[in-house]
Amino acid sequence: MRIIFFIPALRAMSGGLANIYSVARNLKDLGREVALMGPFSEAAGFAGAAKEGFTILPWGAGLEAGDSWCIPESWPNAAAIGLNAGARVLVYVQNWVYMLNTLPQNLRWGQLPLEYLAVSRPVAWFMREVLGLKVGAVLPPAIDAAFFRAPARPADHVRVAFMPRKNRALITQIQQVALAWLAERPFSPRIEWVEVHKKSREESAELLASCQLFISAGFPEGFGLPPLEGMASGCVPVGFTGFGGWEYMRQSRLPGMEFAGTARPCFSLAAELEQGEGEQGYPLAGVHREEGPGNGFFFSDGDTLGAGLALAGAIRLAHEKSEAWQDLERNCRETAARYTLSRQRDVLAGIF
Repeated sequence: MRIIFFIPALRAMSGGLANIYSVARNLKDLGREVALMGPFSEAAGFAGAAKEGFTILPWGAGLEAGDSWCIPESWPNAAAIGLNAGARVLVYVQNWVYMLNTLPQNLRWGQLPLEYLAVSRPVAWFMREVLGLKVGAVLPPAIDAAFFRAPARPADHVRVAFMPRKNRALITQIQQVALAWLAERPFSPRIEWVEVHKKSREESAELLASCQLFISAGFPEGFGLPPLEGMASGCVPVGFTGFGGWEYMRQSRLPGMEFAGTARPCFSLAAELEQGEGEQGYPLAGVHREEGPGNGFFFSDGDTLGAGLALAGAIRLAHEKSEAWQDLERNCRETAARYTLSRQRDVLAGIF
């Protein structure tokens, strides 16, 4: 059985596309027969994948009955190629919002003979409860090992990382609120804002390892990989979950933190995790719970005032380096350590 991935016509690498390539590599490492197909020969990553030894199939040809044809949720028209060939068609859903607006009017996902993979447990909940779909497995991305490195942080000031690719204006508002609040206090540590943009994974990992905090401003999200990459480097995230971030984000309660996170998911985390124990996919039950020390400070998407105030308080605590803060940093690294290539490989072995 071959596993063939649809590669969309993107000129620049996106997080979702990078994850598709990562999953394909992991399957290849498992000894599976993996191929790639796309309508655009210059799609981001295509040339590199060919050099890695991936089979590149001509567009619209080569699919057979018995093959698995894997497509992203944002390109549903690609399902027709697999269905016409009698292949098994799997939709890998990496952002819940695309499930709402990519099908033609009056057509629902449940009317199509498709199978589904979800990038996170919140996305699986959305697909099940909102769209009435059965999710075969939860398949999160894996953190690149480059991000797991010892922090190299300055002793005299606080460095705050941010990625401006999504919601740059909201990041600016969060920064402005934090600076305004700190300016009215008798003790305000020096702050350095660290932009992580258009960097290689290795460069991004080095920058994150030099920071104590990460502004999480992306939404909507199916998973939210950048904040987790920050956690792997010991950064404490402050900001938004994008809904998908509830896969791993848990509220922290620290002494001296005036403005703790206020957001809560629209479903019961504990109930969802317990239900997940019997599902094929990531065995998160018993690992992540609503209670516990938490791993960040999270607010409703777009709540720049709450996030800015929490960031101000977190900056002061990061500068003080209390034992509770160090425990929080450790918990962030432990959270990220659950999302490894080897663990993703175990899930893939059960799907294909």
